[in-house]
Amino acid sequence: SIKKNKFIPICTPFDEKSVDNVVKHNFEIIKIASCSFNDWPLIEKISSVNKPIIASTAGASLEEIERIVRFFKNRSKNFALMHCVAEYPTNDKNLNLNRLKYLISKFPDVKIGYSTHENPKDNSIVPLAIAMGAQVFEKHVGLPTSKYKLNKYSASPKDVDNWLNSAKISY
Repeated sequence: SIKKNKFIPICTPFDEKSVDNVVKHNFEIIKIASCSFNDWPLIEKISSVNKPIIASTAGASLEEIERIVRFFKNRSKNFALMHCVAEYPTNDKNLNLNRLKYLISKFPDVKIGYSTHENPKDNSIVPLAIAMGAQVFEKHVGLPTSKYKLNKYSASPKDVDNWLNSAKISY
């Protein structure tokens, strides 16, 4: 199971009703997808739940990020922001990892993380994100089926093992 392997179960709701399902199924953290970063009815509902929050910032302006940070701080929420690029998979030249350092300096009392969509065979990026101060990481993981192949930004379990090993070495 996820917990047995020391991972944290996280769920991304895309509407208010789904937030209730996240609570019902006892996910530990609620994730706000980049596409929902300005969905204020959803954000209000998420903030009403007593769970930590992770918010992906792809496509969000600095003003929008500042608004979310103020909103969650005013409600004493436990939250993190994720640097994310909404390009699937993300070309290395578009990773913009310097944004990690910028977010860390702009919001020094907020956990900043990295939501990765680069080639899942490339384990050179996670050490860079760690070196730049990222504290939380998200990786898309999948299993191919007879009907569906694995997409180009999702990692296989073996890819995840290699990715985690690279992160472990960095730490």
